[in-house]
Amino acid sequence: MASLAATASEVDAQPDFELIESETPQSGFTTPKEEEVTTEAQEAEEINTVTPEDTAEDTTEEEEETPLEQDQLEFEISSMPIVHRRTYNEDKEWITNSFTVNDTHMRELLAQALKDYFPDPDQLDVQKWTFEPSFESIVHRWDKLQALHKKIKQTCDDKNRIKAVNGLIDFIEPLVKPFIEARAKIQDSRRVSWSDLWQIFPPGELVVTKMYGVESIFRVVSSRKRTSAKIYQIKVEYVEWNGSACRIKNTKVDIDNYAGSQQVRSLKLVPLSYTENPDEFREAMRARGQRFQELRGYHYLAYDGLKVCMDVPTLEPVSGRVIIDTHAYYKSINQVPGDSGTAVNGSNEEEQTDEQNADATNNASDLDAVSTPRQTTDRKEDLSPLSDEECLMTSPWLIGFDLKAKKWGRFCIDNLSDIEWNDKAFDNLVSRGGEKHLAWDFVESKAHSTQDVDDFVHDKGRGIIILMFGPPGVGKTFTAEAVAERARVPLYTVSAGVLSTKPAELESGLDHALDLCRMWNAMLLLDEADVFLSARSDEGLERNELVSIFLTKLEYYQGILFLTTNRFSSIDYAFQSRVDLFLPYYDLDAASRRQVWQNFFVHFGEDKFKGITEREMDRLCELGLNGREIKNLCKSALLLSEKGRADDKDGRIMAEKLYMLAEKRVDALRLLGHGSDDRMVGRQ
Repeated sequence: MASLAATASEVDAQPDFELIESETPQSGFTTPKEEEVTTEAQEAEEINTVTPEDTAEDTTEEEEETPLEQDQLEFEISSMPIVHRRTYNEDKEWITNSFTVNDTHMRELLAQALKDYFPDPDQLDVQKWTFEPSFESIVHRWDKLQALHKKIKQTCDDKNRIKAVNGLIDFIEPLVKPFIEARAKIQDSRRVSWSDLWQIFPPGELVVTKMYGVESIFRVVSSRKRTSAKIYQIKVEYVEWNGSACRIKNTKVDIDNYAGSQQVRSLKLVPLSYTENPDEFREAMRARGQRFQELRGYHYLAYDGLKVCMDVPTLEPVSGRVIIDTHAYYKSINQVPGDSGTAVNGSNEEEQTDEQNADATNNASDLDAVSTPRQTTDRKEDLSPLSDEECLMTSPWLIGFDLKAKKWGRFCIDNLSDIEWNDKAFDNLVSRGGEKHLAWDFVESKAHSTQDVDDFVHDKGRGIIILMFGPPGVGKTFTAEAVAERARVPLYTVSAGVLSTKPAELESGLDHALDLCRMWNAMLLLDEADVFLSARSDEGLERNELVSIFLTKLEYYQGILFLTTNRFSSIDYAFQSRVDLFLPYYDLDAASRRQVWQNFFVHFGEDKFKGITEREMDRLCELGLNGREIKNLCKSALLLSEKGRADDKDGRIMAEKLYMLAEKRVDALRLLGHGSDDRMVGRQ
């Protein structure tokens, strides 16, 4: 029990609401001894009716109350409309400790005013309808309380009810008046002291903060002052997509103690009403929330900005194509999409306990059957529309996959955009024997096929495997890229060097890639796959196991797989029998090289290479260069000619530098043993 040495304590309890307060202790009931009155925020409060003078003089021992007397006391207290607990301080002033509301009509009014204020709907019963200074809940809902009071007076015919609510307002108003005036000063000055932070963060208040550097709107759930740690802690909530449904998630923001007052807008958390242009900001966040709704599920998009890494929450720049798909992320790490948090429709679900720091349609394709993501049986997504306020509260980040880095991360909605498809890629692909058209025909036929053609074993042999073999730089990889671009689907590229040569790790890596391609209807390109295609032998048992695992996985893959190799002659026979389409590639001839040169001139800017004559073009085409080398030479020549571009009006400097670089490259390759005499034909 809390000790109140050298103080007096009293209970005010008048049924007549015309006079609630008094400068002297009020008569209501008497007891020879103090009695406990328990509340949630206050373990015990001493109640007696003696005067301050009596307290100073009376030193007699009081007899203990019997259980019957205690029951009688509790009954009398509970029958009083309002129990007002005050103490007499050293300055001989009455200080309110708390008050308890027992009257039914009064409780009804308070319940209406404080509806949805507390996280726990039974909080008023838990705290036994007892309120302590600074009466935060009543101050926050004072305007609503007055409006409800006014409505009752205008519409209610029950005189007892009117009398009760009048008495409640008359009693409360002088208690909360100092806090109401303090709130008005904060609103006028836009400054707040640390001790008054509770004034600007009522439950339900929309606030602005940054999530990984991006401004976002959260909603206040509760707040409290942690005096021991000297921080003011605000619990807030926001809407996040977990791969199957939108959930309301919680986090906490701490504001350290500070002296004096600060501008409200300088705080970590700023009420929306205190921002510079709240209406404009609200509209911008609402629009982003609409975009958030559209991006639930699977989306193949372009991205240019920072991503949040999943393993360690650091920011990294990304520029390229990404796949937004939270469901696939949880599947890839063998976790069920999280159900923590509360459903946005308000149903009671398990609340998140760990504290964290905090349809967009692509361009239409001529092959819709290819570009549409495959809907798997385990993908169950609730795409119900969000309310306007829920749209405001959506997270600015969505989980996605960086196709270039092959890593998961969080991507900012503001930096996502539709893909600008390169329709010229397929046309610019130079192939001597029509390989690109044959590859496209296979892809298109599979997409539009209505026949379920597979092996005698269910789900076996239903994919398409295209093996491209030949020397480097002749268009093998570019063929897969151009076909995927034309089909409007992701191309998941994996280099064999990235996959492990340990059997267990190889199997896990292949499963990861194949599962993602299945979920996204993506094409898989396994580049430089020589190590997994080589013929098995009696000596290399571990390599034999790698080949066996690889063959087994591919047999049950139902998508489109491109494989490239430079060593066709060493491919295992068992694998050759599983290939649906062989595409041989050869060294470029002069006509093919001319086309490749011209394509890259157009790509990098035709006017920059205007100084190259037909004779010089013939000489370039006679050099035995492949497509990759030609691209690198164009890039290098552009860099070297940058300095003298202003003086190179006719493009001669560019032409000379380009041919010089080409000759140097051919010379170097010949000396390294990677070239042949036919690469030097252009020098004669």
